[in-house]
Amino acid sequence: MDQLLSLTGVVAGYGAGDILKGVDLAVSDGTVTCLIGPNGAGKSTVLKCVSGLIRPSSGTVRFRGDEISRLSPRARLLLGVVHVPQDRSLFPAMTVRDNLLMGGYVMRDQKAVRQRMEEVAEVFPICVRRARDHAGSLSGGEQKQVELARTLVLNPRLILLDEPSIGLDPKSRQLVFSSIRRLAETGRTVLLVEQNARSGLAASDFGAVLEGGVVRLAATGKSLLDDPEVARLYVGAGSSSVSSGVGAPPPPATTDGAP
Repeated sequence: MDQLLSLTGVVAGYGAGDILKGVDLAVSDGTVTCLIGPNGAGKSTVLKCVSGLIRPSSGTVRFRGDEISRLSPRARLLLGVVHVPQDRSLFPAMTVRDNLLMGGYVMRDQKAVRQRMEEVAEVFPICVRRARDHAGSLSGGEQKQVELARTLVLNPRLILLDEPSIGLDPKSRQLVFSSIRRLAETGRTVLLVEQNARSGLAASDFGAVLEGGVVRLAATGKSLLDDPEVARLYVGAGSSSVSSGVGAPPPPATTDGAP
């Protein structure tokens, strides 16, 4: 598979110190990749570095082979990088249809906007069924579906999702992760951060464990789910065996020179 996004040696923070301390990550085109790890590991910071909300102090971010590390968020948006934040971003007093139209605010071609609205409706039928309802009247899971649908108006290549299932009940979570798979089926690439590691990895083609500001382990989503140590530390399935060493105290010396 072609590589759509890559981060190489990315160091970034918020002024008081570096959160990311040399992140290396590759995301293949047309796949879903899930970042998991403890709170404070830098998962959301990775997304912000990709969308341009934070600029790395060192390292590179490449999208479709071109370096975008110094581009503005708007420039990245126009390239096809869309960031859906953790907080709900719909306008509750506006209708579902009007919220969708807001997704195309940077587009001048209104004919193209209308065409994409029709395409969105095919992927997310709720946008037709509840088109005239206020967004604030929708359940949490329905609102997240509309947020995901709104990204499609811009016809993105890469969708960044920050904790898409946060605060949702189990049924709504299942709905959201089904929607994420639907995005991938339309040819989009998804990079998500998810605290619910089991659901996130199960819905993903690939996963990466972020810890201490670096990627400690990257593999297929299934491989990480099956890894006993990853399961014990992040998924909640108890296991005393260690297969990956993720989260375990480092040994006194290693062959690769790590401390």
